[in-house]
Amino acid sequence: MLSNLVKMLFPPKEVLGVDIGNYAVKIACFAEEKKTLKLKDWGYIPLAIKPDTPPEEKKAIISQEIKTYLKKKGLQVRYAATSISGNSVIVRYVKLPKLSKKELALTISVEAEPFIPFDIKDVNLTYYILNDSAEEGEPKMDTVLVAAKREAVQDKIDIISDAGLEPLIIDVDSFALETLYERIAPKGENTAVLLLNIGQKVTNLSIVSQGVTRVVRDIFIAGATFDKAIAKALKTEQTAADAAKKNRSLLVSDEDKAAAIEGFDREGIAVSKAASGVLKDLYTEVSRSIDFYLSQGVDHSISKIILSGGMSNLGNITRFLAAEFKVPVEVINPLAFLPEAPKNMPKDVLPALAVAAGLALRRLKDWEE
Repeated sequence: MLSNLVKMLFPPKEVLGVDIGNYAVKIACFAEEKKTLKLKDWGYIPLAIKPDTPPEEKKAIISQEIKTYLKKKGLQVRYAATSISGNSVIVRYVKLPKLSKKELALTISVEAEPFIPFDIKDVNLTYYILNDSAEEGEPKMDTVLVAAKREAVQDKIDIISDAGLEPLIIDVDSFALETLYERIAPKGENTAVLLLNIGQKVTNLSIVSQGVTRVVRDIFIAGATFDKAIAKALKTEQTAADAAKKNRSLLVSDEDKAAAIEGFDREGIAVSKAASGVLKDLYTEVSRSIDFYLSQGVDHSISKIILSGGMSNLGNITRFLAAEFKVPVEVINPLAFLPEAPKNMPKDVLPALAVAAGLALRRLKDWEE
Protein backbone atom coordinates (compact mmCIF):
# COMPACT_ATOMS: atom_id res chain seq x y z
CA MET A 1 0.00 0.00 0.00
CA LEU A 2 2.80 2.39 1.00
CA SER A 3 4.82 1.53 -2.10
CA ASN A 4 1.81 2.32 -4.31
CA LEU A 5 1.41 5.69 -2.55
CA VAL A 6 5.08 6.49 -3.10
CA LYS A 7 4.75 5.62 -6.80
CA MET A 8 1.77 7.95 -7.14
CA LEU A 9 3.49 10.83 -5.33
CA PHE A 10 6.87 10.33 -7.01
CA PRO A 11 6.29 8.72 -10.40
CA PRO A 12 9.44 7.46 -12.13
CA LYS A 13 10.82 9.85 -14.70
CA GLU A 14 12.38 7.07 -16.72
CA VAL A 15 10.68 3.97 -18.07
CA LEU A 16 12.55 1.33 -20.02
CA GLY A 17 10.57 0.34 -23.12
CA VAL A 18 11.13 -3.37 -23.80
CA ASP A 19 9.74 -4.77 -27.04
CA ILE A 20 10.11 -8.56 -26.82
CA GLY A 21 9.92 -9.91 -30.36
CA ASN A 22 10.50 -13.33 -31.89
CA TYR A 23 13.62 -12.16 -33.71
CA ALA A 24 15.10 -9.70 -31.20
CA VAL A 25 14.48 -7.69 -28.04
CA LYS A 26 14.42 -3.94 -28.64
CA ILE A 27 15.06 -1.48 -25.82
CA ALA A 28 14.66 2.28 -25.50
CA CYS A 29 14.93 4.66 -22.56
CA PHE A 30 14.48 8.43 -22.51
CA ALA A 31 15.66 10.88 -19.86
CA GLU A 32 14.27 14.35 -19.30
CA GLU A 33 16.82 17.12 -18.95
CA LYS A 34 15.63 20.72 -18.57
CA LYS A 35 12.18 19.72 -19.87
CA THR A 36 13.74 18.20 -22.98
CA LEU A 37 13.73 14.48 -23.71
CA LYS A 38 17.00 12.83 -24.63
CA LEU A 39 17.75 9.24 -25.53
CA LYS A 40 19.35 7.75 -22.42
CA ASP A 41 20.08 4.44 -24.10
CA TRP A 42 18.84 1.95 -26.66
CA GLY A 43 19.43 -1.69 -27.46
CA TYR A 44 18.86 -4.27 -30.15
CA ILE A 45 19.42 -7.78 -28.79
CA PRO A 46 19.15 -10.57 -31.40
CA LEU A 47 17.60 -13.79 -30.12
CA ALA A 48 18.96 -17.10 -31.34
CA ILE A 49 16.36 -19.39 -29.80
CA LYS A 50 15.60 -22.74 -31.43
CA PRO A 51 11.94 -23.24 -32.42
CA ASP A 52 11.61 -26.37 -30.26
CA THR A 53 12.82 -24.61 -27.07
CA PRO A 54 10.31 -25.16 -24.20
CA PRO A 55 8.38 -21.99 -23.23
CA GLU A 56 9.85 -21.71 -19.72
CA GLU A 57 13.39 -22.11 -21.05
CA LYS A 58 12.69 -19.52 -23.73
CA LYS A 59 11.49 -17.03 -21.11
CA ALA A 60 14.60 -17.65 -19.01
CA ILE A 61 16.88 -17.07 -22.01
CA ILE A 62 15.17 -13.78 -22.89
CA SER A 63 15.29 -12.55 -19.28
CA GLN A 64 18.98 -13.36 -19.05
CA GLU A 65 19.72 -11.61 -22.35
CA ILE A 66 18.00 -8.43 -21.10
CA LYS A 67 19.73 -8.65 -17.72
CA THR A 68 23.15 -9.16 -19.30
CA TYR A 69 22.64 -6.29 -21.72
CA LEU A 70 21.59 -3.83 -19.00
CA LYS A 71 24.60 -4.81 -16.87
CA LYS A 72 26.95 -4.46 -19.83
CA LYS A 73 25.63 -0.98 -20.63
CA GLY A 74 25.51 0.04 -16.96
CA LEU A 75 21.92 1.16 -17.45
CA GLN A 76 20.39 2.02 -14.09
CA VAL A 77 16.63 1.85 -14.44
CA ARG A 78 13.97 0.26 -12.26
CA TYR A 79 10.70 0.34 -14.17
CA ALA A 80 9.87 -1.22 -17.52
CA ALA A 81 6.96 -1.17 -19.95
CA THR A 82 6.39 -3.97 -22.42
CA SER A 83 3.58 -5.04 -24.74
CA ILE A 84 1.75 -7.93 -26.34
CA SER A 85 0.16 -8.60 -29.73
CA GLY A 86 -1.07 -11.45 -31.88
CA ASN A 87 -3.55 -14.15 -30.88
CA SER A 88 -3.23 -13.35 -27.18
CA VAL A 89 -4.95 -9.98 -27.32
CA ILE A 90 -8.21 -8.67 -28.75
CA VAL A 91 -9.06 -5.00 -29.27
CA ARG A 92 -12.69 -4.13 -29.97
CA TYR A 93 -14.34 -0.77 -30.62
CA VAL A 94 -17.91 -1.10 -29.37
CA LYS A 95 -20.94 0.92 -28.33
CA LEU A 96 -21.96 0.21 -24.75
CA PRO A 97 -24.99 1.52 -22.80
CA LYS A 98 -24.42 4.95 -21.26
CA LEU A 99 -23.20 4.26 -17.72
CA SER A 100 -21.27 6.11 -15.06
CA LYS A 101 -17.63 5.13 -14.61
CA LYS A 102 -18.53 3.41 -11.34
CA GLU A 103 -21.38 1.44 -12.95
CA LEU A 104 -19.21 0.40 -15.89
CA ALA A 105 -16.39 -0.73 -13.60
CA LEU A 106 -18.84 -3.02 -11.80
CA THR A 107 -20.45 -4.45 -14.95
CA ILE A 108 -17.65 -4.37 -17.54
CA SER A 109 -17.20 -8.17 -17.62
CA VAL A 110 -20.88 -8.69 -18.42
CA GLU A 111 -20.98 -5.85 -20.97
CA ALA A 112 -17.77 -6.98 -22.70
CA GLU A 113 -18.38 -10.73 -22.81
CA PRO A 114 -20.40 -10.76 -26.10
CA PHE A 115 -17.52 -9.00 -27.89
CA ILE A 116 -14.62 -11.13 -26.57
CA PRO A 117 -13.92 -14.51 -28.25
CA PHE A 118 -12.14 -15.83 -25.13
CA ASP A 119 -13.51 -17.14 -21.86
CA ILE A 120 -13.91 -13.92 -19.89
CA LYS A 121 -12.40 -15.67 -16.85
CA ASP A 122 -9.15 -16.28 -18.74
CA VAL A 123 -8.43 -12.67 -19.70
CA ASN A 124 -7.28 -9.42 -18.21
CA LEU A 125 -9.85 -6.89 -19.34
CA THR A 126 -9.52 -3.14 -19.57
CA TYR A 127 -11.39 -0.40 -21.40
CA TYR A 128 -11.28 3.25 -22.37
CA ILE A 129 -14.27 5.50 -23.08
CA LEU A 130 -13.75 7.50 -26.27
CA ASN A 131 -16.88 9.65 -26.29
CA ASP A 132 -20.65 9.69 -25.84
CA SER A 133 -22.83 8.74 -28.79
CA ALA A 134 -26.32 7.49 -29.57
CA GLU A 135 -27.87 4.49 -31.31
CA GLU A 136 -31.54 4.37 -32.31
CA GLY A 137 -32.23 7.25 -29.95
CA GLU A 138 -30.60 5.50 -26.98
CA PRO A 139 -27.57 7.13 -25.25
CA LYS A 140 -24.41 5.07 -25.76
CA MET A 141 -20.66 5.27 -25.18
CA ASP A 142 -18.03 4.59 -27.84
CA THR A 143 -15.61 2.36 -25.96
CA VAL A 144 -12.35 0.52 -26.64
CA LEU A 145 -12.23 -2.92 -25.05
CA VAL A 146 -8.89 -4.70 -24.65
CA ALA A 147 -8.83 -8.33 -23.54
CA ALA A 148 -5.48 -10.07 -23.10
CA LYS A 149 -5.03 -13.69 -22.12
CA ARG A 150 -3.81 -13.88 -18.54
CA GLU A 151 -1.16 -16.42 -19.46
CA ALA A 152 0.36 -14.15 -22.14
CA VAL A 153 0.38 -11.18 -19.76
CA GLN A 154 1.98 -13.27 -17.02
CA ASP A 155 4.69 -14.48 -19.43
CA LYS A 156 5.71 -10.87 -20.13
CA ILE A 157 5.60 -10.01 -16.42
CA ASP A 158 7.82 -13.02 -15.64
CA ILE A 159 10.38 -12.07 -18.30
CA ILE A 160 10.60 -8.46 -17.11
CA SER A 161 10.71 -9.42 -13.41
CA ASP A 162 13.35 -12.12 -13.91
CA ALA A 163 15.47 -9.55 -15.77
CA GLY A 164 15.59 -7.56 -12.52
CA LEU A 165 13.05 -4.92 -13.58
CA GLU A 166 9.67 -3.93 -12.21
CA PRO A 167 6.91 -4.33 -14.84
CA LEU A 168 5.01 -1.06 -14.77
CA ILE A 169 2.81 -1.33 -17.86
CA ILE A 170 1.75 -4.16 -20.18
CA ASP A 171 0.59 -2.35 -23.30
CA VAL A 172 -0.55 -3.43 -26.76
CA ASP A 173 1.95 -3.02 -29.63
CA SER A 174 -0.49 -0.92 -31.67
CA PHE A 175 -1.18 1.46 -28.78
CA ALA A 176 2.57 1.86 -28.17
CA LEU A 177 2.87 2.91 -31.82
CA GLU A 178 0.03 5.41 -31.31
CA THR A 179 1.87 6.87 -28.29
CA LEU A 180 4.97 7.30 -30.45
CA TYR A 181 3.05 8.79 -33.36
CA GLU A 182 1.50 11.41 -31.06
CA ARG A 183 5.05 12.64 -30.44
CA ILE A 184 6.24 12.74 -34.03
CA ALA A 185 3.02 13.77 -35.82
CA PRO A 186 2.98 17.27 -37.33
CA LYS A 187 1.14 19.71 -35.07
CA GLY A 188 -2.43 20.34 -36.11
CA GLU A 189 -2.52 17.28 -38.37
CA ASN A 190 -6.14 16.74 -39.38
CA THR A 191 -5.90 13.54 -41.40
CA ALA A 192 -6.01 9.78 -41.04
CA VAL A 193 -2.75 7.84 -41.00
CA LEU A 194 -2.18 4.09 -41.26
CA LEU A 195 0.61 2.73 -39.06
CA LEU A 196 2.03 -0.61 -40.21
CA ASN A 197 4.56 -2.33 -37.98
CA ILE A 198 5.90 -5.38 -39.85
CA GLY A 199 7.63 -7.65 -37.34
CA GLN A 200 8.92 -11.19 -37.64
CA LYS A 201 5.70 -13.08 -36.79
CA VAL A 202 3.00 -10.39 -36.70
CA THR A 203 2.17 -7.16 -38.52
CA ASN A 204 0.45 -4.60 -36.28
CA LEU A 205 -2.01 -2.30 -38.07
CA SER A 206 -3.44 0.90 -36.63
CA ILE A 207 -5.50 3.62 -38.27
CA VAL A 208 -5.18 6.90 -36.37
CA SER A 209 -7.57 9.70 -37.25
CA GLN A 210 -7.23 13.14 -35.63
CA GLY A 211 -5.19 11.69 -32.78
CA VAL A 212 -7.54 8.78 -32.01
CA THR A 213 -6.98 5.16 -32.99
CA ARG A 214 -10.03 3.97 -34.96
CA VAL A 215 -8.93 0.50 -36.12
CA VAL A 216 -6.48 -1.94 -34.53
CA ARG A 217 -5.66 -5.30 -36.06
CA ASP A 218 -2.87 -7.88 -36.09
CA ILE A 219 -2.12 -9.59 -39.40
CA PHE A 220 -0.15 -12.83 -39.53
CA ILE A 221 1.77 -11.94 -42.67
CA ALA A 222 5.18 -10.73 -41.54
CA GLY A 223 8.95 -11.29 -41.74
CA ALA A 224 8.74 -15.06 -41.32
CA THR A 225 6.27 -15.19 -44.25
CA PHE A 226 8.83 -13.43 -46.45
CA ASP A 227 11.58 -15.82 -45.30
CA LYS A 228 9.45 -18.85 -46.14
CA ALA A 229 8.50 -17.54 -49.60
CA ILE A 230 12.09 -16.55 -50.45
CA ALA A 231 13.49 -19.85 -49.15
CA LYS A 232 11.06 -21.71 -51.41
CA ALA A 233 11.99 -19.56 -54.43
CA LEU A 234 15.73 -19.99 -53.88
CA LYS A 235 15.43 -23.61 -52.72
CA THR A 236 17.44 -22.81 -49.60
CA GLU A 237 17.14 -22.64 -45.80
CA GLN A 238 15.19 -19.81 -44.15
CA THR A 239 18.37 -18.41 -42.54
CA ALA A 240 19.86 -17.95 -46.02
CA ALA A 241 16.55 -16.49 -47.18
CA ASP A 242 16.68 -13.97 -44.34
CA ALA A 243 20.14 -12.86 -45.48
CA ALA A 244 18.97 -12.55 -49.10
CA LYS A 245 15.99 -10.49 -47.96
CA LYS A 246 18.33 -8.00 -46.26
CA ASN A 247 20.70 -7.70 -49.21
CA ARG A 248 18.19 -7.49 -52.05
CA SER A 249 15.60 -4.97 -53.21
CA LEU A 250 12.18 -5.23 -54.78
CA LEU A 251 12.25 -4.66 -58.54
CA VAL A 252 9.57 -2.00 -58.82
CA SER A 253 10.25 0.03 -61.95
CA ASP A 254 10.60 -1.27 -65.50
CA GLU A 255 14.21 -0.05 -65.40
CA ASP A 256 14.93 -2.14 -62.29
CA LYS A 257 13.49 -5.24 -63.92
CA ALA A 258 15.31 -4.67 -67.23
CA ALA A 259 18.63 -4.20 -65.44
CA ALA A 260 18.16 -7.43 -63.46
CA ILE A 261 17.34 -9.37 -66.65
CA GLU A 262 20.28 -7.91 -68.53
CA GLY A 263 22.61 -8.71 -65.63
CA PHE A 264 21.33 -12.30 -65.37
CA ASP A 265 20.54 -11.61 -61.70
CA ARG A 266 18.49 -14.73 -61.11
CA GLU A 267 18.63 -14.51 -57.32
CA GLY A 268 17.56 -10.86 -57.32
CA ILE A 269 14.64 -11.60 -59.62
CA ALA A 270 13.57 -14.62 -57.54
CA VAL A 271 13.78 -12.69 -54.24
CA SER A 272 11.81 -9.76 -55.68
CA LYS A 273 9.10 -12.02 -57.12
CA ALA A 274 8.69 -13.95 -53.86
CA ALA A 275 8.67 -10.83 -51.66
CA SER A 276 6.27 -9.02 -54.02
CA GLY A 277 3.84 -11.93 -53.77
CA VAL A 278 3.84 -11.69 -49.96
CA LEU A 279 3.41 -7.92 -50.09
CA LYS A 280 0.40 -8.30 -52.40
CA ASP A 281 -1.18 -10.65 -49.82
CA LEU A 282 -0.43 -8.09 -47.11
CA TYR A 283 -1.92 -5.36 -49.29
CA THR A 284 -5.16 -7.37 -49.60
CA GLU A 285 -5.44 -7.78 -45.81
CA VAL A 286 -4.61 -4.15 -45.08
CA SER A 287 -7.13 -3.01 -47.72
CA ARG A 288 -9.87 -4.89 -45.87
CA SER A 289 -9.10 -2.91 -42.72
CA ILE A 290 -9.10 0.35 -44.68
CA ASP A 291 -12.48 -0.56 -46.20
CA PHE A 292 -13.82 -1.32 -42.71
CA TYR A 293 -12.57 2.05 -41.47
CA LEU A 294 -14.15 3.89 -44.42
CA SER A 295 -17.45 2.03 -43.92
CA GLN A 296 -17.89 3.80 -40.57
CA GLY A 297 -18.75 7.03 -42.36
CA VAL A 298 -15.55 8.79 -41.38
CA ASP A 299 -14.52 12.29 -42.48
CA HIS A 300 -10.96 11.45 -43.50
CA SER A 301 -9.57 8.82 -45.85
CA ILE A 302 -6.02 7.50 -45.42
CA SER A 303 -3.55 10.26 -46.27
CA LYS A 304 -0.32 8.30 -45.78
CA ILE A 305 1.14 5.03 -44.52
CA ILE A 306 3.98 4.91 -42.01
CA LEU A 307 6.07 1.74 -41.83
CA SER A 308 8.00 0.42 -38.86
CA GLY A 309 9.52 -2.90 -37.84
CA GLY A 310 12.49 -4.77 -39.28
CA MET A 311 10.80 -5.43 -42.64
CA SER A 312 10.82 -1.68 -43.32
CA ASN A 313 14.43 -2.19 -44.41
CA LEU A 314 13.43 -4.28 -47.43
CA GLY A 315 14.76 -2.35 -50.40
CA ASN A 316 12.11 -0.36 -52.32
CA ILE A 317 9.28 -1.46 -50.00
CA THR A 318 7.96 2.12 -49.73
CA ARG A 319 7.89 2.51 -53.52
CA PHE A 320 6.11 -0.84 -53.92
CA LEU A 321 3.42 -0.09 -51.31
CA ALA A 322 2.93 3.50 -52.50
CA ALA A 323 2.17 2.14 -55.98
CA GLU A 324 -0.33 -0.38 -54.55
CA PHE A 325 -2.15 1.91 -52.10
CA LYS A 326 -1.88 5.11 -54.17
CA VAL A 327 -0.84 7.14 -51.11
CA PRO A 328 2.60 8.24 -49.84
CA VAL A 329 4.47 5.62 -47.80
CA GLU A 330 7.36 6.46 -45.48
CA VAL A 331 9.53 4.64 -42.95
CA ILE A 332 9.22 5.93 -39.41
CA ASN A 333 12.02 7.62 -37.53
CA PRO A 334 11.01 6.82 -33.93
CA LEU A 335 13.53 9.37 -32.60
CA ALA A 336 12.42 12.25 -34.83
CA PHE A 337 11.13 14.23 -31.83
CA LEU A 338 14.57 14.37 -30.18
CA PRO A 339 16.62 17.57 -30.53
CA GLU A 340 19.48 15.56 -32.02
CA ALA A 341 19.84 12.03 -33.36
CA PRO A 342 22.26 9.60 -31.68
CA LYS A 343 25.48 9.23 -33.65
CA ASN A 344 25.93 5.51 -33.02
CA MET A 345 22.49 4.43 -34.24
CA PRO A 346 22.59 2.09 -37.28
CA LYS A 347 20.02 3.25 -39.83
CA ASP A 348 18.55 -0.24 -40.26
CA VAL A 349 17.86 -0.54 -36.50
CA LEU A 350 15.81 2.68 -36.27
CA PRO A 351 12.45 1.39 -37.61
CA ALA A 352 12.69 -1.70 -35.38
CA LEU A 353 12.75 0.52 -32.26
CA ALA A 354 9.30 2.03 -32.86
CA VAL A 355 7.34 -0.07 -30.33
CA ALA A 356 10.11 0.16 -27.70
CA ALA A 357 10.23 3.95 -28.13
CA GLY A 358 6.45 4.20 -27.76
CA LEU A 359 6.60 2.12 -24.58
CA ALA A 360 9.43 4.23 -23.16
CA LEU A 361 7.30 7.36 -23.58
CA ARG A 362 4.75 6.00 -21.13
CA ARG A 363 4.68 7.16 -17.50
CA LEU A 364 3.16 5.81 -14.31
CA LYS A 365 0.44 8.51 -14.35
CA ASP A 366 -0.78 7.09 -17.70
CA TRP A 367 -1.71 3.90 -15.94
CA GLU A 368 -3.07 5.49 -12.77
CA GLU A 369 -5.43 7.72 -14.73
